[in-house]
Amino acid sequence: MEIIAGSLYFVSDEFFSKVNDPYLKINYENTKRPHYFAFLDNVTGLYWLVPCSSKVEKFERLIQKKKEQHKPTDTIQIVKIFNRKTVLLFQDMFPTTAQYIDGQYIKGGQAVRIANPKLIQKLEQTAHKIIRLLHKGVRFTPTQPDVIKIEKLMLEELNK
Repeated sequence: MEIIAGSLYFVSDEFFSKVNDPYLKINYENTKRPHYFAFLDNVTGLYWLVPCSSKVEKFERLIQKKKEQHKPTDTIQIVKIFNRKTVLLFQDMFPTTAQYIDGQYIKGGQAVRIANPKLIQKLEQTAHKIIRLLHKGVRFTPTQPDVIKIEKLMLEELNK
């Protein structure tokens, strides 16, 4: 399956079983959720997946609180997808291989995606900045997945 920049995807249950990280947002039992904004890391060949949330008001309050405390807010981005506000949680993103991407998010027969190429580029720049910080050991939340461990595991699989 081709992973298209700006499109949203699902992740297989197999990935969550293999990685077994208590802080990953695993698939809901009865619905195809959560879904993820995916982009390729050209350095490693892995895809990084940014969880999406519909709890816009909750995260707007959190962003406002961070701004009042003069803290950076780029780990949480609110964007419009299909004319609805969606929260991208860069603080909770993780890497995987294409093997574990379980299909594109399709709604009403159309791929759910961010249509604006400049916005996609900006989001990918933010993501790469966050990845650099993660590699330096920065933690954004107490419930952050161990992405360095996940990255090593996925790179081992990719290089087999």
